[in-house]
Amino acid sequence: MSLRLTRRIVNQLFIRRFASNDSSITTTSSPDANKELTTKKPSEVSTPKRAFTLINPKTAHQIKRIDETPIKNEMDYIRHRLTENRVKNIPIETDILIIGVSILLFLPLLTYAFRIQGAIKGSAIAYFLKQRAPDTKITVIERDWNYTTSSTVLSAGGLRQQFALEENIQMSVYGAEFLKHIREHLSILDNDPVPVSFHHNGYLLCGSEKSVKLFEENYKTQTSLGAKLKLMSANMLKEQFPWLNTDGIAIGCYGIQNEGWLDPWALLTAFRQKALSLGVVYLNAELVGFDKAQRIWADGTIERQLDKALILSADDNRIYPIDATFFVNTAGPWAGEVAKMAGIGVADEYPVALPVEPR
Repeated sequence: MSLRLTRRIVNQLFIRRFASNDSSITTTSSPDANKELTTKKPSEVSTPKRAFTLINPKTAHQIKRIDETPIKNEMDYIRHRLTENRVKNIPIETDILIIGVSILLFLPLLTYAFRIQGAIKGSAIAYFLKQRAPDTKITVIERDWNYTTSSTVLSAGGLRQQFALEENIQMSVYGAEFLKHIREHLSILDNDPVPVSFHHNGYLLCGSEKSVKLFEENYKTQTSLGAKLKLMSANMLKEQFPWLNTDGIAIGCYGIQNEGWLDPWALLTAFRQKALSLGVVYLNAELVGFDKAQRIWADGTIERQLDKALILSADDNRIYPIDATFFVNTAGPWAGEVAKMAGIGVADEYPVALPVEPR
């Protein structure tokens, strides 16, 4: 996979740690080489202060954080409930949090990656992150613990390479190669992974006379990136597919290799089992919001960040915070709602909403 593709994928997957303007949490820190932090206190009457120390793994400096939580809305009530939980030493930290649709069974002590909602995207991301950084602590939350409503298991499990966007083509080509060597990638010890039952059968896309130029341009891009395709005229289509009505069809593109379908449940199971074997933690819980913080620099610049994910436990119906350095939104049709919780589409810094919603 190219470096440019990797960067684009990472930029699309990771939600930067920011917060909306209504955050009532302020962070103070010792000055770095160029900037100095000051403290801003909310004017509202608040509950007793809670002070604790966090370590930023990127800058390796300690941040002493004092937050005041006025109870004036639903999110403030959630933060107030978190006060009781913190007394019992429940909060955890993570490198990356991958967020799926979720419910809580157990909590790790430290996590750096927190994934928001999961299914196959979340488990695959967790697996590949572990391959790149084995010591990274990764936590995945899943609301639908059995994946009964997951888009992954409800899909046909199709794999095709006929796209116009280069990144989609590259990911599909890589995906086909990955499946060819799935035993090497997803085996645990000497055991074979769950068989995914990949059936090779190409996709056939057809177009009218108006689409000929577009098909030809896409074909050049696709084949240059490794896709195995065959461009066909109407006569060629009629000869190879005699059952096909070619009226109005001027061109077609057929996948001759690395296209077909598989068992999506089996692939999800294989990724999840492998991720678990690598130390990824899965939580059966539901994301209810983010705890947000802000830094105020000496020049008046405000840097807003996501600080914690707030998850609702199905085990005891309590809300728990999870610290994370990165948050990965793989919530599928609900990704737009998760983005709103993070401030995307509602905060001044990120006014454009994520255009994803359930059908």
